[in-house]
Amino acid sequence: MRNWDIAFTGAWPAWVVLLLGLVALALSFLFYRRKREAVRPAVYWAMLLLRAAAVVALTVFLLKPVLRFSHDRAEQRQVAVLLDASQSMSIRDAFEGKSRFETGLMLLRDEPYALLRRLGQGREARFFVFGGSAAEVRPADPLTPNQRATALGDALADVVSRVGRQNLAGVVLLSDGVSTSGQDARQAARSLGVPVYAVALGGKRVEAGKFLDVGIVGAPHNVELIVNNTARLKVRLSNYGLDSLSDAERLLPLALSRAGQPLKSEPRQIQFPRANGARDVVVEFVPAEVGIYRLLLTLPVLSGETITENNSREIAVRVVDPRLRTLLVEGVARSEYRFLRHVLDSDPSVELTAVIKLRKDLFLLQGVESGADLSRGLPARKEDYGKFDVVILGDIAREEFSDEQLDLLKGYVSEGGGLLTMGGYRAYGPGGYAGSALEDVLPVALGGPDDGQSEGSFAPQMTPLARTHPVFEGCARFFGDGADAVRLDGANRVRGAKPSAETLLIHPAEKAGLSPMPVVAAQSYGKGRVLALMADTTWKWKFQNEGRGLDSPYYRFWRQSVRWLAGRKDSGDAGKELLSAWPDKVEYDPGESVLVEARVRHADGQPREDAVVEMRLRPPASAIGGAGEASGRPLPPVRLERIPLSLGRYQGAFRPAAGGIYRAEVRAADAKGDIASVEFEFIVGRAAGEFDSVDIDELLLKGLAADSGGQFHAVTTAQRIPEELAARQRRIRYTDERDIWNTPGFFLAFLVFVTAEWILRKRNGLN
Repeated sequence: MRNWDIAFTGAWPAWVVLLLGLVALALSFLFYRRKREAVRPAVYWAMLLLRAAAVVALTVFLLKPVLRFSHDRAEQRQVAVLLDASQSMSIRDAFEGKSRFETGLMLLRDEPYALLRRLGQGREARFFVFGGSAAEVRPADPLTPNQRATALGDALADVVSRVGRQNLAGVVLLSDGVSTSGQDARQAARSLGVPVYAVALGGKRVEAGKFLDVGIVGAPHNVELIVNNTARLKVRLSNYGLDSLSDAERLLPLALSRAGQPLKSEPRQIQFPRANGARDVVVEFVPAEVGIYRLLLTLPVLSGETITENNSREIAVRVVDPRLRTLLVEGVARSEYRFLRHVLDSDPSVELTAVIKLRKDLFLLQGVESGADLSRGLPARKEDYGKFDVVILGDIAREEFSDEQLDLLKGYVSEGGGLLTMGGYRAYGPGGYAGSALEDVLPVALGGPDDGQSEGSFAPQMTPLARTHPVFEGCARFFGDGADAVRLDGANRVRGAKPSAETLLIHPAEKAGLSPMPVVAAQSYGKGRVLALMADTTWKWKFQNEGRGLDSPYYRFWRQSVRWLAGRKDSGDAGKELLSAWPDKVEYDPGESVLVEARVRHADGQPREDAVVEMRLRPPASAIGGAGEASGRPLPPVRLERIPLSLGRYQGAFRPAAGGIYRAEVRAADAKGDIASVEFEFIVGRAAGEFDSVDIDELLLKGLAADSGGQFHAVTTAQRIPEELAARQRRIRYTDERDIWNTPGFFLAFLVFVTAEWILRKRNGLN
C-alpha cells in the first residue's frame, strides 16, 4: 500500500513562519492601499498579487516542505541451516532405520520435506555442517558424519557472526543434541538474538527387550604412560537389554590393539550383568617403546544389537621415558656448578632442582620446584627423597647438614636412589665427611681434613673396567695419550677404593697406598648406586677439545652418569638425539591452540642455539565427507622460535581449523643443511565423547529453542518451520522524500514575482 503526506523541515516552528507570513501579507495590503488612487485598478491588483505571491514563496522557503511517499513490503532476510556432522550422527536409530545424519539430509533435500528449497522461497537459505567447527557447503556436496567433536554452542555463535545478526531471520538446527566440547550451548543461544528452530534427529532408549546394546562409554584422554611399565587404563562399559541372554552370552571379550596388532595375548573377559547399567573396568598392558599410541578397545557386536558404533573406542596415549628427577646441592657458585646446571637443564630427559648455599642455613632454590623442603640443602624428611631419582652433592661441608639428614641420604641410596659426589675444597675428607653416614655409601675411603688436594693439571687414565662401564661408554678415545686426551686441574686425595667399588679413572701420578689414586669410582649400595668424582673441573673438558675443533666427552659423561645412577640405560647414540620434538598434549579440543616444543643438540649433547626449526603439518581430510585422517594438503610451515634464555629449546604454536588426526614433521637445519627431523601425531577433537551417550539430548534442544525464542520440532513436524518463519517475518516501511522548496522552478517563480512587481512600480512612478 502506497501513502503520501507533506512535512515541514525548516529550522523555525511552522506556526512562527506562518504568523510572520500573515503579518507580511497584511503590511503589503496596507502599503498598496495608500497607492490605490495613483494607478489604474488593474495595475493596483497586479502589484498587490505579485507582492503576496512573493511573500507566500518566501514563507514556503522558510517552512521547507517535503512531499513524502511511503509503502510497506516484507523484509528479504537470510536463514541459516545447520546440520550436525559429528560421528554420533552415524547411529541408525532415526527415521525408518536411517542414520541420524541421513534423516537430516532427507529433511533438507527430499520431497515432500525439501526444507532447503522451501526455506529459500522469499529469502536466502545458507547451508552449514558442523562438528568441532562449522563449514558452509552446497546442498549437493557429498557429506559424511565424520567430525570427532560437537561444539554446538560454538557453531551457533560462529554462524550468526558470519551471516550477521541483523540479516538473519532464524537458525534451523538439525542435531541429536550431543554437545561434547566448546561453550555452553544454551548460554550461546540466549545471546544470539536470533530464534533457533531445533529439530531432534534420533531415538531414545526404549524398554529392555526392545533395545539391545553393549558399549564402551567412557575412557581417559591425554594419558601419559611410562615405557616398560604396566599401564592401567580405566574405561566405563554400559549394557542395556541383556536380561534375556544367558551367562555365556553375556561373557564378552574386551580386546586392546594398536595398528591392528593385539597388545595382550588374551583379551580380558567381561561378565556383563542382566540388569541395565554401567561400571568401570581396568585394562592393563606394558608399552614397549616411547611415542604416541593410538589404541583401540573393542567389544564384539551382539546379534540384533541396536547400536554398534560404541562397540569400539579409540584412545590416544603418550608413552614416555620419564624425566630423571635430579637434585643438585652446591655450596658455592663455582664453574663446575654453573656448567653442570647448563648440561642438565639442556637434557630433555632430566628435571633439575638445584639449591645453592648463600650463607649459613640459607639456600637458594634454582630450577624446578619439586615440592620438597630444601631449606637446609638436603631434604630433612624421608618422603621428600621420594621426589628425586638422583642426588648430586657438590662442594659443601659436612657441617651444613645434620646427622639425621645424612642418615636419610644413606637410607635413600640403600632403597634404590642414585648419589653422585663431586670434588672440592669442602668435599670428602677436607669437608669433614670421614666417619659420617655419607662415607658408608661412598666407593672410596676418606681421610681427614689434612689430606687436602692434589694440585696441578693431569690427564686421568681409564681402567679396563671403565671401557665397558655405562658411565664411560663411547669415551675411551678421550682418556689416552692421543690428540683427543682431556685433562683435569686437581683432585681430592682419598685413601683408596673400597673392595666393593669399581675404579673407572685413576690419577697418573698420585698413589693411595700402593695403588693409583681413584679419580672416578662407582659401586652399588643396597638397591642404589653411587658414583664418586674426586675432581671438580670436568667443565674444562668441553673447552679443551672444542677449542681445537674436536669432540668432547663432557656432555656424554654427565648424561650417562645420571642415567646409570637412576638405573636407566642411555637412550642411545647421541647422534640419534640431535632433535627431539613433541606437542604439549595428545588430544586437543576444537579451537584450542597446539603448542609444540623442540630441543636441538650437537653430536656431543651440547644445546644448539643457531638452528632453524620448522614444523610441517599434514591436516585431516576435509570435514566435508573426508576420512578424518591426516590426508589433507600440507599447511604452511610453522616456525619454532628459540625460547629466550633457554638452552637449545624452540617453541611454536598454531590453531587447527578442523578436527581429526594431524601428522607433524619437525625439521631442524643450519647453514650447512638439515640436522635432523622427527615426526609425531596429535588429535583435535575426541571422537570418544561422541558415543559416551547414545541417547539424543532432547532436553538441550528444547532449551535452545526456548531460550532463543524459536521452536522445537521432531522429524514429523519439521516441515512446519518455513511457515513459522514466514509468520514472524518483519515488514519494513520504505519512505521516499521529495523537496518542494529546494528546486530551480521554485526559485525562478520567486524571482519572477519580485521582478514583475518592481517593473510595474517603476512604470507607474511608485517608490
